[in-house]
Order: sequence, then C-alpha cells, then structure tokens
Amino acid sequence: MSKKTSILDKEIAKLLKSTREKAGLYQAEVAERIGLSAKSGKGYISHLEKGMVKNPPIGTILLYLRACGVSWVEFFKELDRIDFKLRHEKMISQVHPPETRFGEGSIRPPTERKIQRDAMRYEINVEFPSKQKEEIDFERLKKLIKDKVIALVNKEELTLTPALSPNRVLSTKGRIDHQGRGGNAVIADCQKFALEYFDFLATLNKAGMKTVAEKWQRAGLKLHIISGIKKTINNILRGEMKRILAQKPLPPQKQEKMAIGFTKYRIRIERIEAEVHKLLCELGIPTPWFSLYKGFGRECYKALKKYFGRNQELLNKALTDIVRKWIKEGLKEDVLLKLKEKVVSVFRDLRLKGIT
Repeated sequence: MSKKTSILDKEIAKLLKSTREKAGLYQAEVAERIGLSAKSGKGYISHLEKGMVKNPPIGTILLYLRACGVSWVEFFKELDRIDFKLRHEKMISQVHPPETRFGEGSIRPPTERKIQRDAMRYEINVEFPSKQKEEIDFERLKKLIKDKVIALVNKEELTLTPALSPNRVLSTKGRIDHQGRGGNAVIADCQKFALEYFDFLATLNKAGMKTVAEKWQRAGLKLHIISGIKKTINNILRGEMKRILAQKPLPPQKQEKMAIGFTKYRIRIERIEAEVHKLLCELGIPTPWFSLYKGFGRECYKALKKYFGRNQELLNKALTDIVRKWIKEGLKEDVLLKLKEKVVSVFRDLRLKGIT
C-alpha cells in the first residue's frame, strides 16, 4: 500500500466512508461481505477509507458498494462531479494563483464568481459536447439523401407508370424520359418518398415506414426502386451514427489548456468592459447605448490582441476601420475615440501584468 495517493484517491476514500456510514455498517461487516478475513479485511477497509490505497482497483470499489447496497451509477456520478470540481479549481489556480487572486488590480466578486461560472460552463462544453453537437444533423442528411436519390434514379432502368405525377412525358417505349419533364417528375417523386420514409425512420416508427412504402408502391413507384432508396437511406444513417460514435473526446491536457485560455479571455474582457462602463457613465451616455459601446470595446481588444507589438500600421488601420464601422451604427465619434484610448490603455496595463 502506497502513501503517495492523489487528491482524487482521498476523495474516493471520503466518499466510500460516507457510503458505508449511511448504510449503517462497520468496517468489519463490509470486509466480511466482500469476502475478506475479519482481521486483515478490516485493516484493508480502514486503509481504503483513509485514502492510503493508491488507485484503488475498480473491482474492489464495486464489491465495496455492493456490500453497502449502493448503486455504483450514483457513486460514480458523484465521483465525476468531485473530479470535475477538483480539475476546475486547479485550472482557476493556474489563471489566478491563490496568493494574488484578490491582490491589487485583481478581479473581485461578483465579477470573480461570474468568470468562474462562465469558465465552468465552458469546461463542461469542452469535456462533454453539447446536445446540439451530439445530435444528428437531419437537414444535412436530407440534402445528402436527395442527392443520392438523383444518382440512384439516373442509374436505374425505370419502368414507372405515369400515375406518380400528372403531365408525365413518356418515351416511345412507354418509359419515363429522364432528360425531359417526366424525368424531373420521377426524381421529385422519389425524393418525396425518400424524405417521408426518412422522417419515420428517424423516429423508429416502423408502422409509418411500412405505410409510406406501400403508399408510394400503389402510386406506381416500383418495388426495386423503393428497396434501393430504403437501402441508401439506411446506409447514410448508419454512416452518420458511426461518425458520431467515432468522435473522440479531447485529451485532458487539451481541455485544461482551452479552459485556461477561455478564462483568461473572460478576465481581460471583464476588465475592459468595466473601464468602458465607467467612462460611459462619466460621459453621461444613456444606458440603452452601453451594450453597443461595449461591443465596440471588444472589437478593439481583438484588434489589439492580433496586432499589438507586431505591426503598428495594421493595428492603426484596424482600429480606424472599427471606429468607422460603429459610427455607421449611430455611435458618436468623439465617444468612440475616447473609448479606443481607454481600451488601448487597459490593454497595455494588462500586458504589463502578464494577463494578456
């Protein structure tokens, strides 16, 4: 047993001990239920609950939880929450060391709390992709299906009846003319069937899938074409699912780096917006205009971040263009120029303090 345990090991230990106590069990009882001897088993459980076991085996933890009659799902959900909190605190400490966090010129509550809240939200989105990212992009798939249907119709030797759509143009052999109006109508009908079928497939409505296939077969769409379209749609959806499942989460080091970068950005923007807000109050600007002027301040910051200390000519041009843009939006030129000077001054101050 190694005493060089991590902070997470100690948190696991605390959580295990709390679980046992809530179950109303003694260490010896847990050891007995796991199948350990009374003497050595109690000692091992004691070491485990004191965080003296480095990287406790997952099998041991599961046996421990089973002995306490606790769901491993809830245990690991709570452990994941603790792990995230620890990593978040580590990231914040790298951005603002504890001994200097509330020193002169530092960010203070409630701004500090706001930045931490935004940083945590960002971390969650980095580690666990948002629902929108995880969901299938149905609009993109529908466009892909329509394109595939066109290729399928042009490839197949169709012998469709004119019952599908009115005003069909038939060739001398009684087949649809793909190049004329009839060909376009055939493609349109096949695409309609494909999209209707896909809508039911997306919701796993087997009855609807069967009904729509029978409907278009009665309308004159041949069975081999229906089968071909269904196969095409299934292949497209299967490929999309594989693509989503193949997406790998970002490495922890990358997540941490991104979170630190975002948090530093939020600190800079908060500082700049606070100074812009103060100046606007001093100039007597009506409150409804504040958000626009702050938007101007953010754009100036981005230009400074890109060009400051690298290319003064491009920086001057970028700032001038930003001023002109916001004058067109109805903001006052003299106010914009004062705000620009203030943002440049704050940016220089941040650079001197090593925050930019």
